[in-house]
Amino acid sequence: MFVARRHNDGRRRSVVAAEWLSVAIVATVSAALCLIAAPVASAAPVSATKEIAVGNALWHSERIPSTGGVTLYADVLRPRNLPAGARTPVIMAIGPYFNHYAAKGQQPVLRDSIGQGLVPAGRYDDLIDGARLLERGYTMVMVDLRGFGGSSGCPDASGPGEQSDVAAAVRWAASQSWSTGKVGLYGKSYDAVTALIGAGQQVRGLSAVVAQEPVYDWYRYLYGNGVPRVNRLGTPLSFIYQSSNPGFKPTPGMDPAAYADRTFANVVNPLCQGYSVLSQLNGQKSDAFWRARNLIPRLQGSRVPLFLSQGFIDQNTSADGLQQVLSGMRGPVHAWLGMWDHVRGNDTDMTAPLNSNTPKRLSTGRAGYLDEVGRFFDQYLMGKPPAVKDPAIVIQDNTGRWRAQPVWPQDIATRRVALRSGAYTFDGRQTATKIFYQGQYYGTQIDSVAPGGTNFQVAKTTDSASNAVWTVLPVEKSAVRISGTVEVSLTSRDPDSTPVAVDVYDVDETGMGTLITQNAARLTAGVTTLELFSTDWLVAQGHRIAVRVTDSNNGRWAYDHPTGRRVVVDGGTVVLPMAAADAGTPTSGGSNSNLEGYLGSYRYPVPKQS
Repeated sequence: MFVARRHNDGRRRSVVAAEWLSVAIVATVSAALCLIAAPVASAAPVSATKEIAVGNALWHSERIPSTGGVTLYADVLRPRNLPAGARTPVIMAIGPYFNHYAAKGQQPVLRDSIGQGLVPAGRYDDLIDGARLLERGYTMVMVDLRGFGGSSGCPDASGPGEQSDVAAAVRWAASQSWSTGKVGLYGKSYDAVTALIGAGQQVRGLSAVVAQEPVYDWYRYLYGNGVPRVNRLGTPLSFIYQSSNPGFKPTPGMDPAAYADRTFANVVNPLCQGYSVLSQLNGQKSDAFWRARNLIPRLQGSRVPLFLSQGFIDQNTSADGLQQVLSGMRGPVHAWLGMWDHVRGNDTDMTAPLNSNTPKRLSTGRAGYLDEVGRFFDQYLMGKPPAVKDPAIVIQDNTGRWRAQPVWPQDIATRRVALRSGAYTFDGRQTATKIFYQGQYYGTQIDSVAPGGTNFQVAKTTDSASNAVWTVLPVEKSAVRISGTVEVSLTSRDPDSTPVAVDVYDVDETGMGTLITQNAARLTAGVTTLELFSTDWLVAQGHRIAVRVTDSNNGRWAYDHPTGRRVVVDGGTVVLPMAAADAGTPTSGGSNSNLEGYLGSYRYPVPKQS
């Protein structure tokens, strides 16, 4: 997914002007080329039709037919030394990120038709090696989505075309002569989205899904209830670059026609990338484009076994919709939920990468992820009873401690809080988190940038804590746990659909608050409702819970031009999902660098309640 660009000194670049310039360029190019009959991207790599030994695998490529005349390219890795005619279950990853070209200095296995050195995609070598998939008796298949890598067609941001690709790929894998008919999907980020697409479709043959840090609703990834995220344009543009394989610079000796076909077809076709980008700039949630990309309704009632991992403090793919997905599944659910950013379950601070001083430290704080994934696949693809009984759900809260539960959230009650009335000025300066350093406040929340390690990124801010409506609750007489999704209802007379941000804090005895959860929306005259990101947070005895209603969360969302007008909020309610402070059963695991960086920098000085 989109990663924020940074200065060498660690500060994030201002990209708003550049992004809108990019919009203009895309729109202009698309309009100018409307009469050009530009083909969609043709299949790029031409690789092995016979199996070639690569490590512990025998590698060959396949072409999988999908809808609309699209052909998908796939790398197939079969275990070596299988008996003739042996059939295996299949673990498949489907996405836009597979790179089939040898890196500089890497020895290619063979060459394609235009001279590029080819190797099997290495995106999930950690899974193949760490979970010992080939030794376990699985075939690994990595499939390019339409318009990416070696697949033809036009990308459509998890829409109907890519959804049909997932179904076609799973059916193909289940029907091969070397397959047992059992298929598991695996992925992280975009590849986790395609895994959830499969779970929602319940494609015949799909027997298990592992999804790490997915997006549950593409609209929520780019918008907070009508308010655009900073990545609202950066993400679509990054996928244009990703689909322009093999890059914008021709390789010496490359056939010009093949280069133009592979690189520019998706960029210049006005019905392809231009349409997709412009569609994603539409902030209306009810639009058919977004409805087709909301996976939550499709996952309701799914019986496909799911193993999900989600960071509550993921600054890229947030836990927005997490509780809805978990509560709607009807098949077996396993999950790792906790205080980390956009990482794989087996990542370390080196592989994340986090640039910390402890490169081998686990990025979640808990060991054994790939072992558990292997047991999960063995159970549902091979029918093997697990040798180790893994907890259904493991949760890490803000203390860094882990616990196990059969479901999440579990046995929650609700605390309904009346919000104070008040007003603030729409000046567009507010930040959700900031620290005081060398006589100046710096905002610390930067969209898509992980907290922790040396990823300490700041931007000067002139916001004012008083430019908000604060509701600060009484001191907690004992520890309390917020577990689930906070719901907010605001009453306003604002007729202009101005943005509003709602932040919930854990306030210590000194008045310093740590951000628990947040979201944004557009105010309407009357009642505005919104759900904040799911979380699991233990508020210590002696602390307070505070709720801030204000105009913006700069760094996380990109706002309209501030009007300077006074916005009146006539109160409202917050519903806090509360679980027992000692919920669950303690289990193995510890803290991590993301969490520690978050606790140190995602803070805000809360004003004393008058």
